Amino acid sequence: MQRLFVMFPDRAPGIGLLWIRLCLAVAMCWPWPVAAWHQWAAASAALLLALGGLTPLAVALATLVLWTGTGSTALVLLPACLLLLGPGAYSLDACLFGRRVLLAARRAPPPKE
Repeated sequence: MQRLFVMFPDRAPGIGLLWIRLCLAVAMCWPWPVAAWHQWAAASAALLLALGGLTPLAVALATLVLWTGTGSTALVLLPACLLLLGPGAYSLDACLFGRRVLLAARRAPPPKE
């Protein structure tokens, strides 16, 4: 997962990505799908998107559900944008696979002779 997303932005961009994920999760389930597989895929994608976990899988499920459910190109482009931008710092992916802080160890001063 670390190789898919270069960075996990925080602050305003991270909040914006969180907002996109939550809006997309609501759009997945708002007009509840009729078919059983469609309901399962929509609920799974909505849960993964809301938590920000396994974002590439969630985007694939969201695209499948939105494409077969609505056929709207505009709604199908939203998951694609999320796939290109990444989940953001406020996500499960960032907790599990990224957002590490590396601290350089201090060197000991050279011994005096």
